[in-house]
Parts: sequence; structure tokens; C-alpha cells
Amino acid sequence: MTALIARDATEADAELLLAWRNDPATRKASRSGDVIELDSHLRWLRGVLAAPDRILLVLEDAGKPVGTVRFDDEGGREWEVSITLAPESRGRGLARPVLDAGERTLAARTDAVAVLAAVHVANAASAALFERAGYLEVAPPANGFRRLRKTLH
Repeated sequence: MTALIARDATEADAELLLAWRNDPATRKASRSGDVIELDSHLRWLRGVLAAPDRILLVLEDAGKPVGTVRFDDEGGREWEVSITLAPESRGRGLARPVLDAGERTLAARTDAVAVLAAVHVANAASAALFERAGYLEVAPPANGFRRLRKTLH
């Protein structure tokens, strides 16, 4: 594996990101497990791309998209992270490098001091990823999700 490159997502990524989002394993770990239609996804994507308080990155390995990381400004210099690996990229040890590259990009672009993660209580792999990356649980699980936080500085 070469070093991952983080780039800003564009509207040209819409169908790829939608396919990843609608993957059954991704839907199972998401806040909403519904299948998303292209028109809804395009409206959402355009809104994210235009929002000054959101960052949507596509991570590439040797020029091939392998995952995405989104950051949403939660205020107080805290940002919530959401990570998705391409279905074909799972099991290749890419989750941590994708998360790390996303965090580096966030730190370079913002004055963020912490990153928050909401992890579905049944998603042991995601919980392990965030815990290994230094995220600590900050509140008891609520609505089926654990809340974790990592200080960047």
C-alpha cells in the first residue's frame, strides 16, 4: 500500500459515494439504515460540498478510491467524524490509515481540538478502530450509539 491521499469529494463522486452508502454493511452501521435514492443523495451531497462547517474527503490508494471521511463541525472546536470504507477495501487494514489521513487533513484545515465519533453499539470493528486510534468513551450509549472523543492536541 502506498500512502493514502486525501482529496475533497466532488459532485463527480456522487454515484461512487452512494454505492458505498447503500452497501448493506454500511447501512447496518449508519444512523439511518434506509436505502438512499440518487436524487436525495445528490441534494445531500451538494449541501455538504457547499457547507463551510463540513468537510467531505475521498481517500485514495494509488489513485483508487478506498474510503471516505466526513467531518461535521459540532461547535466548540469539536468535529464529528464519519468514516466509510469501500466494500472492496474492507479487510485490507485500511480503516486506520483512512481515519489517520482524515484527521491530519482536519487538523491542517481547521483549529479543531477534538474529534467525536458516534459508533453503533453492535459495530465492534468500528469501536475497536476508534479505541485503537485514541478515542475514549465520553457518555453512556444512547439511541443505540456509543459516543467517543479524541483530543487532537
